[in-house]
Amino acid sequence: MLEVCAHALGFPRASLVAYVDGSEHAFVIAASDAPTAARFTLAIAEYPELVEAMRTGQPVLIDDAAQHPLTRELAETLASRNITGIAVFPMQWRGRSLGAILLRKKTAGVQYLAPRGTELGKLIASITAAHLRHGPVLESLRDQTHRISRARYEAERRLRGIDSLKEHFEAGADGVVVLDDSGHILFVNRAAERITGFARDGLVGSELVDLVPADQRGQIIDAIARVLAGVNVDPFDLELSTTSGSPVWVSASTSTVLSGSGAVILGFRDVTAERALENELRSNKAFLERLIDSTVDAIIAADLRGNIILFNQGAERLFDYRARDVIGKLPVWELYEPDGARQIMKMLRSTSHGGVGRLEQTRREIRVNHGETVPVSMTASVVYEGDREVATVGILTDLRDRIRMEQRLLDAQQKLQLSEKQALVAELAASAAHELNQPLTSIIGYVQLIQRQSSRDAQHLRAAGIILSEAERMAEIVKKIGHITKYETTDYVGTAKMIDLDRATSRMAALEKPIDGDENLTGEFGAVSPPRNELDADVPATPSLGDLGDLANRSDK
Repeated sequence: MLEVCAHALGFPRASLVAYVDGSEHAFVIAASDAPTAARFTLAIAEYPELVEAMRTGQPVLIDDAAQHPLTRELAETLASRNITGIAVFPMQWRGRSLGAILLRKKTAGVQYLAPRGTELGKLIASITAAHLRHGPVLESLRDQTHRISRARYEAERRLRGIDSLKEHFEAGADGVVVLDDSGHILFVNRAAERITGFARDGLVGSELVDLVPADQRGQIIDAIARVLAGVNVDPFDLELSTTSGSPVWVSASTSTVLSGSGAVILGFRDVTAERALENELRSNKAFLERLIDSTVDAIIAADLRGNIILFNQGAERLFDYRARDVIGKLPVWELYEPDGARQIMKMLRSTSHGGVGRLEQTRREIRVNHGETVPVSMTASVVYEGDREVATVGILTDLRDRIRMEQRLLDAQQKLQLSEKQALVAELAASAAHELNQPLTSIIGYVQLIQRQSSRDAQHLRAAGIILSEAERMAEIVKKIGHITKYETTDYVGTAKMIDLDRATSRMAALEKPIDGDENLTGEFGAVSPPRNELDADVPATPSLGDLGDLANRSDK
């Protein structure tokens, strides 16, 4: 029909436009220049020639669209589409407009249609209207128009609701966007503009999911569906794109105030700095936890009710408990000797052990798993929030290995002292034996000389024999002293001790080795050394019997 009408009336392009009363839209049913195009919608206000033809019920003929009063304001748009001449034939049925046949061409002049062409156009429009009045096309258009009107009504209702809250939204410091049921942005306040950097004109009509990463879009869609169902969503974090290129993290919350109008209020505030700080604190916390767990010493923290809140791996090794079996389950006083925890708290609150809130290193005893008592060295402190005590922390070092080491060190030191004492005694004995042996040798020699030079009945021979016997006895004692090799004592008077010569002397050394330094000075009764008495200064180093006689006479004098 359109092709026949366009050919008969001399137009290259013809369209059939249907219209439902009360609608702001018209619908193109068919077009000769786009035979495969589906039905599409026109905003009727943008086609004043259609509006005029359907209002008056008379054809509208426009020679030049750029000069005609109806289309003068749309001249540039029509010129860009190569439209100059226009003819419109309205379709009416019993005074009710059903649409129009729209003919267009790029050249000017349509007056050649009158009157015969005009009558033909009106006839074709009338016949077409008769076919459309009860057809499925108009019914479909009425349904579509109803849906559009309903959507427009809902949109207007949403806008009225937004307008009533607009002043409240603009006064808030948090960003606010209002979304429709499909996620399109209906309203943006100034704070949202400031946070994202986008102007509200650029955001309104766009989809909010375009501003977030792909993995968070499902979260927004789910939030919209739940809010429209009348259920608020717990606050959640979103990463929003900004004009600066650096995304911001926002904490988003929802409101159901406009859910009855099919709208969702989404409020958000910038938490980028807070989340960065949280991540840093979380990293520091993880680092400190690793540091505490890697510490060899046991670290235990408890609140003021005695509940254990920290039990590192060092504590697990020391107490033979697992942290999961202790934290929140075992009171801290069960880890110490009876009344030990109470004593530690008294020391922490005292000024005598490092100051209030601090406990200097002290030795305590703890009870490990299975009841064993273990000595430890510990320091402790109180954790404060302001002036309020909130927890205590103790650092404990196992002393068992240290005590064993100290005992071994003490034993080694005692053995070293004994060894040094034995060496000292041996050196002193050797020196004493050396010094005593020389005068004893002289005494024995002179006594023997006296005995030889005296008559058999001389009275002094008995005394000389006693002197010789005691001197020889002293020589034997000196020999023992010279061969002392170890420090052995025996009881003397009261609690006094003296060296036991028999036990301290190595007999083999006494038999096999002479006193150091006396190897070449041996006589009948032992080593012979030059006399050192000043009375003997003139006596040769190895005296003859005559010399000894003269010396005896001098000694008597």
